[in-house]
Amino acid sequence: MGDERPRTRHNAAAMRVKRRARFWGWAAVAVACVALVACGGGDGDDDGGGEGGPPDVAELLDSAVGQFLEMQSFHFALDFDGETSPMEQLSVDMETIEGDVILPDQLDAKVKAKARQFGGINVNVSLVGVGEDAWVTNPFDQTMWLPLEGGNPLNGLFNPSEGVAAVIRGAANPTLTGEEEVDGVLTWVVEGTIDSGDLTAFLDSAVPGYDVKGTIWIGKDDNVIYRIHLLGQLTAEEPVDILRRLSFSSFNDVEPIEPPLP
Repeated sequence: MGDERPRTRHNAAAMRVKRRARFWGWAAVAVACVALVACGGGDGDDDGGGEGGPPDVAELLDSAVGQFLEMQSFHFALDFDGETSPMEQLSVDMETIEGDVILPDQLDAKVKAKARQFGGINVNVSLVGVGEDAWVTNPFDQTMWLPLEGGNPLNGLFNPSEGVAAVIRGAANPTLTGEEEVDGVLTWVVEGTIDSGDLTAFLDSAVPGYDVKGTIWIGKDDNVIYRIHLLGQLTAEEPVDILRRLSFSSFNDVEPIEPPLP
């Protein structure tokens, strides 16, 4: 998935979408998963690793989370490895979402999904949020922008302290499992387990009782989080082995985000 996407701004139709904007919750907590395996964190000022030796896991995660919280912007991509995740407010099942975030309140993303009320046909939706407001495109006419009732879904959902804390409290047994190259970057790989009930903001209908395996890739030289995987169901209806794959790139290097032209 590339970092560069053309943005087309067309005249918006005077329509309203009478749906709530909470569907971004799953993406917000996904971003909060930067601390998924940080069970309690650490007090170190660096990754805890000396030359020739692996770092202390708690210190590594504490440093990585600190790095992420200092980011002003980033590109993200989330998919489900061939499965889908529901967006109840839009009556679709999402396949992928990819876009840019400029903290605290700017979002430009594209969603690929299946529309349930139209027999599960494939649709594409663009979403822009700036300040208090947000807009989505008509899935059947990408030139038509519609105001999103409820305003910008980023407001409150990407609050770093709230989002990270919500995930940390359920994490357990973080373990450094090895090293791996991600897009040319050498990373440490850390794994841990979190109860599905702690991921309700990731999926509104998530219920407790399922163990979700979390894996996080952290740059060895920069302590930057490049990738997060969540393996496991959040509800009884989801596949047991559903895999949520989230990646980050273009840190502090995304294009300005503007509202669609009226």
